[in-house]
Amino acid sequence: MKPADELDESVFRYVWRYTKGQQLWLFGVLALSLPLYYLTLDLPKRIVNGPISGDWQPGQTQTLFSFFIPLPDFLGGGQWHVFEGMELDRFGVLVALSFTFLFFVIVNGLFKFYLSTYKGKLGERLLRRLRFQLVDRVLRFPSGRFKQVRGSEIASMIKDETEPVGGFGGSAFADPALLLSQALTALFFIVLQNFWLGMVAGGIVLVQILLIPRMRRRLVVLARNRQLTARILSGRIGEVVEGIASIRTNDTSNWERAELGSRLGKILAIRYDFYQWKFFVNFLNNLIAQMTPFIFYLGGGYLVIQGKLDIGQLVAVIAAYKDLPAPLKELIAWDQGRVDVQSKYAQIREQFVMSDLVPANTQRVSFDAPPRLDGEVMVSGLKVSDDAGNELLFPTTMKLAPGEAVALVGPPGGGGEYLAEALVRLVQPSGGRVAFAGTTLDSMPDYIPGRRLGYSASGLFLPQMSVRDALTYGLKHVPMRRQERSGRDEASRLEEARLSGNLDLDIRDDWIDYEAAGVSGPETLPARLAEVLAIVELRSEIARFGLRGKLPEILTDGVSDQILSARARFRQRLIEGGDEDYFESFDRSRYSDYASVFENLVFGTADPDADADQPLADRPSVKAALVASGLDDKLFVMGRQIAETLVEIFGDLSADNPLLDDIDLMSPEDVERYRAALRRSDGDGKREDKDRRAFQRLAFGYVEPRHRLGLLDAGLKQAIVAARDHFADGLGPDLAGAVSLHDPAGVNRAASLQDNILFGRIVTRYAEAQGRINTVLAETLRESGLYDVVFDLGLSFDIGSGAKRLAAGQQQKLTLARALLKRPDLLVLNRPLSALDGESQRRITAAVLKSRQELGVDRQTIVWVLAHAEHADLFDRRITFREGRMQDPESQAVPPMEVS
Repeated sequence: MKPADELDESVFRYVWRYTKGQQLWLFGVLALSLPLYYLTLDLPKRIVNGPISGDWQPGQTQTLFSFFIPLPDFLGGGQWHVFEGMELDRFGVLVALSFTFLFFVIVNGLFKFYLSTYKGKLGERLLRRLRFQLVDRVLRFPSGRFKQVRGSEIASMIKDETEPVGGFGGSAFADPALLLSQALTALFFIVLQNFWLGMVAGGIVLVQILLIPRMRRRLVVLARNRQLTARILSGRIGEVVEGIASIRTNDTSNWERAELGSRLGKILAIRYDFYQWKFFVNFLNNLIAQMTPFIFYLGGGYLVIQGKLDIGQLVAVIAAYKDLPAPLKELIAWDQGRVDVQSKYAQIREQFVMSDLVPANTQRVSFDAPPRLDGEVMVSGLKVSDDAGNELLFPTTMKLAPGEAVALVGPPGGGGEYLAEALVRLVQPSGGRVAFAGTTLDSMPDYIPGRRLGYSASGLFLPQMSVRDALTYGLKHVPMRRQERSGRDEASRLEEARLSGNLDLDIRDDWIDYEAAGVSGPETLPARLAEVLAIVELRSEIARFGLRGKLPEILTDGVSDQILSARARFRQRLIEGGDEDYFESFDRSRYSDYASVFENLVFGTADPDADADQPLADRPSVKAALVASGLDDKLFVMGRQIAETLVEIFGDLSADNPLLDDIDLMSPEDVERYRAALRRSDGDGKREDKDRRAFQRLAFGYVEPRHRLGLLDAGLKQAIVAARDHFADGLGPDLAGAVSLHDPAGVNRAASLQDNILFGRIVTRYAEAQGRINTVLAETLRESGLYDVVFDLGLSFDIGSGAKRLAAGQQQKLTLARALLKRPDLLVLNRPLSALDGESQRRITAAVLKSRQELGVDRQTIVWVLAHAEHADLFDRRITFREGRMQDPESQAVPPMEVS
């Protein structure tokens, strides 16, 4: 029996395997629609030959719609008249037949609508199944496979190249059946009207069917080449994005442009050749199709003149043939699509079908707690080779006792890292085995090592998510707390998942395994997260993320009260410690030297993204306030002076000069724009309004102690403070979502938690001010009970794609904390902190070893590939690897320190 996720060699077999029930239903609906389709061809002839051109006598009537059932002889013979029909005159017959024709047209349209909708849904369901199967296979790829493929290419194949296969799934059997039946029905009708005209139409149809598909085969080859080159281009673009640091530091951007331009040129040549041949085949097909009406008009007209064919039959024949090319053309296009889809499907299959794929039964969904692996670990003759057969780790035999901490030391590539990867099944050994209490690692289903083994390394990838999700990722195996849901939407979701071969597990459930983390539930989890983050010295950094991050959209009254209480306590502590000179509080009646001009103008905080939709200087409320307060010209002149100074100092530097990074008022790209604005401006700001607003934007960001251009005198400061009155009663609708006003008795939603507590600015002219204020703030947080709120906000921090919003050391600490959180039986650490300095590594290493008792995993075995050999004195045993060989397997005690 074939496995449930089999990718058959033929796309037809694949489609039939998963949709045969639905395809048979389509055939039944199609068969039901054919008689009605025939009637739409026959009725025009009856209308023309009957009431329109027929020989009617005055007062003559005709019976329509009579319906009777013939009776067999044993029932007396004769007929059983179900409906006697209607007697209608000539106009009545015309109206009745015309409306009957309209009725059947509508019914046929509804049949087509149903068939098209059903096929579309069927195709989308098959596409969902195929993509799920391919992603499932990626999850089951052997580890070595990931070194041969690029992620962007795999993603492109699953996302884009499967699209035609899904679309073809709904039409694989139904479309040829529908199109052939429609074409044969129309052809049969033509033959019934006139045999020779039918033979002409059939002959030309036969030429089209035999010739055009053969000519289109070349298009398949071109389409395949186009797909392959486009896929490679996608991979190269992904490499450019990942390697942008190397490109810029080596000035190879022009080489990359030339290389990508060459690839684009190759794609252009293929596509041009494709379109030339495609449109030539279309031209030939259309020419052949138009030959038949020519013959009908000429030959059919001759037969009508000779009296061998009536005008109604000719009109019916022409009308029937008018419907004939459409299904034929679509049938030819379907055949072209079939070949194209089969080609794409074969390419997909080449990449995802392999003999060493991890069996699906080892990755089954299990809600049971896996058995513990806290017994003796036996490594017997284990060796690891690369794809070329070169030995990376020579046969290695060793034992790991429960609760033992073993240090693997040696140079990079020495062999210890390959042993570490083999212990957690990240590489497939070329020989030997790893056994836990007698059970081999290879024989275990994935869910056992995945839940009972822990691993961290220096280069582990972190997808875009919050800090909290990144930490708890290792605890999300199956839904642990499932919420009961009902209703039509839930039933539809489950049904669609079943029909598409997807898991019916709901991502909205609670997937976190709290028992594995050693806590009782969601309420106690934050404390455990804080504990593991403290072990890796990341807790305070996460808290800083929470302090500097934006407040959440929903803030409870209790938290708001805590913030205001902390603000008051912070002021009190400043006074008690004599630190008032280090801090400048916000005061509505006074200009804040360490806040920007705009913040002083509105006495509030602008959303960081406020300028994205419309610059604040261009908002009507701001313009009106500037004009009314007399600041319009003053800020224009100020902004112009800023532009003149910056352009004069930095204008001759190249755009990538690092000195330009120090300009926070304008970006390097803005230098030339402001240079041009200075040339256009005559100094009074009357010439171009856009330049006036641009210069005012510069003035809005100006902070005197930071930029030190001496542009703010006492008079200008007072005018800015006076302009606050224009916003005293609230913000206009154009600023309501972009600015939040300061309130001594309230919370500013656009400001960070730290700014809400401080409610002012640090006086940066004192070197010690920053450190002293941070100390007072930390003490305030502990006293006010806000630390948990700060920490929770920090856990919600978005780490960015690939965790690029975190420093390299922070990324490594985070992955190490994740491994600790799941409390594995065997913890394998492969140079997990290589980005940190030696002293930090030693502190964290000692803390991790000590944490086993705190986390309740006394029997946890640790294997640590060290970046610094001198840290081996912290471990129970040290093993050295060089050139893929274990040097001292007999050593049980830690020898005198040496640098390997």
